[in-house]
Amino acid sequence: MAMMGSAAPVSARTDREALITGDAVLLDLRTASFASRMLAAAIDGVLQLGILVGGSVAVAFVAERADLDAGLIAAAIVTMSVTAYVGYPVLCELLLRGRSVGRLVMGTRVVRDDGGPVHVRQSIIRAVMAMLEIWSTAGSLALTCSVIDRRSRRVGDLLAGTMVIQERMTAAEPDRVEVPASLSDWAAAADVGRLPVTLMQDIRSFLPRATTINPESRRQLSRDLLRRTLPHIAPAPPPGTDPEEFLAAVVAERSSRDEVRLRRSQERQRELSAEIRTVPFTV
Repeated sequence: MAMMGSAAPVSARTDREALITGDAVLLDLRTASFASRMLAAAIDGVLQLGILVGGSVAVAFVAERADLDAGLIAAAIVTMSVTAYVGYPVLCELLLRGRSVGRLVMGTRVVRDDGGPVHVRQSIIRAVMAMLEIWSTAGSLALTCSVIDRRSRRVGDLLAGTMVIQERMTAAEPDRVEVPASLSDWAAAADVGRLPVTLMQDIRSFLPRATTINPESRRQLSRDLLRRTLPHIAPAPPPGTDPEEFLAAVVAERSSRDEVRLRRSQERQRELSAEIRTVPFTV
């Protein structure tokens, strides 16, 4: 098989944020996409407008019946506005642990920059700034800031030290790698048990995204993984074997054998447990 020098690994772009808390705990957070934040904001905006309109109608109804002073009516309208634009988001974030009705629907949540729950002060800052960057500017200021910031934070998030994370995601089913037909006989007799776990992870990471990588980088990565794998495999694959087919055969055969070994271990444990339960315990 033709061999080439090792290529530098190509790191895939990710939206995960690796954060280290004050207790030296590593957090792996996925920031919410701009689309999910917009949909959540739209849902909450409809509810806030409903609170404002409903409260204003109620104030007008009471004012007509009780002949209230114009100053009291104005104060009541301001109170309803504060309740809708500040009270609703602050209470939701405090009672629902960083969520609102819209975020519950979209599976997102507001957290501090260190991954902890938001405080009252931070919720108030976010709500007050939302009146400027979302309601006063029709969302243009929030949109501009979210596009520029790498964590998609708006101005309120930057001032409050918060961000919105995606906490509910659909887990994708992993693609099962199969042994290529041309290498089935070789894989069945090959020794693949000495393959390091880290190398297995590198191969499993490369194979699913191989078709999306630049052809030249793909060729270099596959040959680099081939070079790293060959010392741990015996016997060597047949001459002329495609590097990616070889890697797929190694991973598939190793996974299959690990599954068989794990299944046998579980069956043995069940047998031992059954034997222990049947042994008479006498003094």
